[in-house]
Amino acid sequence: MNTKEMIIDSVKYSLNGKKDFIFFGFLLWSISFIIYITNEYSILGILLFIPISIFLFIEGGYIATIIESTLFGSDTHPEFKNIKDLIWRGIKELLILLVYSTIPIIVLIIAIFEIIIFSDDISTLILLIMFIFSLFFSLVIMQSAIIHYEYKHSKLRTAFEIKTILKKLKNMGFSNLISSFSLVLLFTLIIQPTLSDISENMHPLISIIMNFTILPFLAVFSARFTGLIGRYHFKED
Repeated sequence: MNTKEMIIDSVKYSLNGKKDFIFFGFLLWSISFIIYITNEYSILGILLFIPISIFLFIEGGYIATIIESTLFGSDTHPEFKNIKDLIWRGIKELLILLVYSTIPIIVLIIAIFEIIIFSDDISTLILLIMFIFSLFFSLVIMQSAIIHYEYKHSKLRTAFEIKTILKKLKNMGFSNLISSFSLVLLFTLIIQPTLSDISENMHPLISIIMNFTILPFLAVFSARFTGLIGRYHFKED
């Protein structure tokens, strides 16, 4: 399946997920509402830190189940059940994200210190270029690690089998790697966060509509597309 076919499949899959829209819509609206409360009343926001964390972990856990079910050939939406399992899966996804974000964060910190202390344009430019490349590389490895560890039924240690993950990336081929992961990163790092920020600053009615339609669609689409990358381009031996 090529990238175009994967996009079409992911769109159809996402549009069939009416229950997912309600589920994700409720989670996204709840998160947005808690963030609003936090901005208005900081003390109350501290009290709501645990609920918002739980909602985020549940969202991440369910996305993980979509990726896993897609990897193993399912074309139907997984059932929303076992909240504890979803929370735990969401926590593991966060740990993977934090570990693979270490290198670009270090490069960014060095670049900031370089700008503040030395203000050398050339070295700053080099460091910023290094940051961009390290960020892209780390995010590709992170997405690949998630695919690999979902193939292994969410065994956390498998997310850090770097040699195996790099080997599978090599076997994908450069064109498949760039086209597939660039699209995932475009949706997860640019489109989704941008629309989410926009929805928080819009009329409440429009914000609710976006939280129950567009944003859930993008979340399911990204998860499905990531699963298809694993199914067709990142296969296990």
